[in-house]
Amino acid sequence: MSLLPVDQITVRADARAIDMATVAAIADSIGEVGLINPIRVRRLANGWEVVAGVHRLEAHKQLGLAEVEAVEVDDDDAKAELAMIDENLCRAELIPSDRARYTARRKAIYEDLHPETKHGGDRKSDQVENFATRSFAADTAAKTGQTDRAIRMHAERGEKVLPEVLDLIRGTVLDTGTYLDRIKRLPGNEQYKAAKRDLANERRRRVAKRTIVRVADAPLDHEEAVERQVAALMALWNKTGPEARNEFLARIDTPVFNRSAA
Repeated sequence: MSLLPVDQITVRADARAIDMATVAAIADSIGEVGLINPIRVRRLANGWEVVAGVHRLEAHKQLGLAEVEAVEVDDDDAKAELAMIDENLCRAELIPSDRARYTARRKAIYEDLHPETKHGGDRKSDQVENFATRSFAADTAAKTGQTDRAIRMHAERGEKVLPEVLDLIRGTVLDTGTYLDRIKRLPGNEQYKAAKRDLANERRRRVAKRTIVRVADAPLDHEEAVERQVAALMALWNKTGPEARNEFLARIDTPVFNRSAA
């Protein structure tokens, strides 16, 4: 483990977008107890690249720290991307579209590194269980804490839903597992059109649900107020029966505030 200069560490172009709320929480933790888990980096020609720990690095920048504790690893491009994906997949708050995308990408990289684990691949070398040759789903489950079934489900979504569709719905009301499962059944040439249509429908629904602010009526003048009161009395009179009308006429002759006469 080494202390490396923050300004000489770069972030991968395909790294997940930084969540500043997460950065703030990490910065608070670093300020109280220091950095618990060093970041992982690999050496480049002009410095280092983060393999795991983008948010921890950003927290150091926000705190104005010049150096960060790091573990240097000798990862090639594929292994570096795999490590980055694993860190993302461990996050519980990862949205469905990102989880699908990262899981499918992890499967592709893992099976390139271990072709014997592909469906129908040569498993003669996989008779003894070890980390290098277990199935993609089992390996991903072990690293992320999810079940094999959940891993396969996320990977299938990422494989079957077009990347441009994932980009379109990312972070919207349609970014749910239920919607991904529905749209993955459509042919590729229909997915984008369907997602665009569904987004437009959702926007129309939201507009329709907006509360309409009612402007108060202008105050009535005296004559208008009297006319409205008379209209209200007439409306009540027309709703009453003959007995109620006769009883009303009998009582109306008695002054309302003359308690003794009542």
